Amino acid sequence: MAYLYDPVEPVVETKYGKLRGYTFGGVNHFLGVRYAKAERFRMPEEPDSWEGIKEAKTFGATMLQMNPYRPVARNMGLNIPWAESEDCYFLNIWAPKHDDGIKRPVFVYMHGGGFFAGSSIMEVENMEGFNMANRGDVLFVSMNHRLNVLGHLNLSDYGEEFENTKNLGIADLVAALKWIHENIEAFGGDPDNVTISGHSGGGGKVLSMYQIEEAKDYFTRGIVMSGVLDDGPETTEEESRLLTKTMMDHLGITRENIEKVYDVPFRDLVGAYRAAQKILIPQGVNVNLAPLKNEYFRGFPISDGFCEWSKDKDLMLGTTLSEFNFKVHIPVDKKVAMTEDEKLAMIADRFGERYDELLDLFKKAYPDHDILDLMYLDAGFRRPSCETAKIHSQVSAFDNTYIYLFAFNMPSEGRMPAWHGADIPFAFWNSEKAPIDNEPVYGKQNADAIGNAYLNFIKCGDPNNEYLPEWKTYTADHRYTMVIDKKNELKEAYDEELIKLYIELCPPLNWSPLI
Repeated sequence: MAYLYDPVEPVVETKYGKLRGYTFGGVNHFLGVRYAKAERFRMPEEPDSWEGIKEAKTFGATMLQMNPYRPVARNMGLNIPWAESEDCYFLNIWAPKHDDGIKRPVFVYMHGGGFFAGSSIMEVENMEGFNMANRGDVLFVSMNHRLNVLGHLNLSDYGEEFENTKNLGIADLVAALKWIHENIEAFGGDPDNVTISGHSGGGGKVLSMYQIEEAKDYFTRGIVMSGVLDDGPETTEEESRLLTKTMMDHLGITRENIEKVYDVPFRDLVGAYRAAQKILIPQGVNVNLAPLKNEYFRGFPISDGFCEWSKDKDLMLGTTLSEFNFKVHIPVDKKVAMTEDEKLAMIADRFGERYDELLDLFKKAYPDHDILDLMYLDAGFRRPSCETAKIHSQVSAFDNTYIYLFAFNMPSEGRMPAWHGADIPFAFWNSEKAPIDNEPVYGKQNADAIGNAYLNFIKCGDPNNEYLPEWKTYTADHRYTMVIDKKNELKEAYDEELIKLYIELCPPLNWSPLI
């Protein structure tokens, strides 16, 4: 079809007022839609109503970032720095243009970057919803929300009003889901068929929604993309309080003058966090900024199980073969030129005296891969994703747990096995926007396989489609994984021994210094 701009601009009426977007390629775009308002370190509230028609044609502000980079929206080939603000409560909607009155499934995407970074518009090939709406006939919604020191700083020692400051970032997401539940029908969506998904930290955000009772009526199922991390113990309540006290001491703020925290410039808050890192990390204190278990948020499922109110919701989890492996980069020309003995020497140097045992397990799990691909293997996401799938399958009353692994060697980066996020463009039908990671044969095959799996799961909770072999559910007794590669295969418990030994030989990632 011709992707043409429609001069007739769509107008919808929400609970709070009318919005005007624009139509391109048969898809209505409503961007920068406010879903909440909030004061610093306060729970989100409903947005204000307005008279007349409000324009919704450009992205809203993204959350302030701790690290020295700016979110970028790549739009039609242009790199556009986007505005950052504490006032970041905006969502974006891509909705197929129809006048048939049929309510369509809704896909809600929560961006990655842990709980401390990122935005909904940072990478358009990952997070732009036009193609999924256009090809899949579903509504795609993304949003920004509070992060880092504004979203997850535990100020509870400084007054009752700060009791849930450690969970404000995910409280924003609940507010966004509530807005979607109450308003999405006006855009053609079905509020009773909502799939929430997220990559990396976004996957953790998805799982956090399962653990908040207020959110239970606002979504139907979830997709977690490389979102369960095996990085050791979660931050404790005591560690989070110590982090906050160290920061407040640095800023000269006490319980008696805590009102000053409302006026501290964001960069000064970040500076206090950096100072606290230098003091606490050498002491072995976990200073990660993330949700903390309390009456509002009941803890992550891998630690605390799935809550009764959401245990029956469908769940699909996925990881990639490589994920984060910062230690390895083998140029493709070197990889091709190396002899078998040279490859074995490199593997032995990396893994030590038990390398041959590990290599045998890798060959058994991935017989069609170059042995050097073992150098990139991930266990830190794979193991806890399988454990989460197992927990869900044991408590759900339905046979509704699925897991996949994207193992395809990408054309770029020396034909490195799929890294953290490599599956996103394929899942969202955006692989043509990442051409260096695509190829005519297997790229299209994987886009069809994963893209249709996502669409079918979004529509009915079952990812099976004509481009994949039969995809059986993951259970404690039959631990099936759909392996997406040059040859797509359903495998049962195929890499468990490999992952177990790999974890013994390789320490987990430590994220604290990266924040």
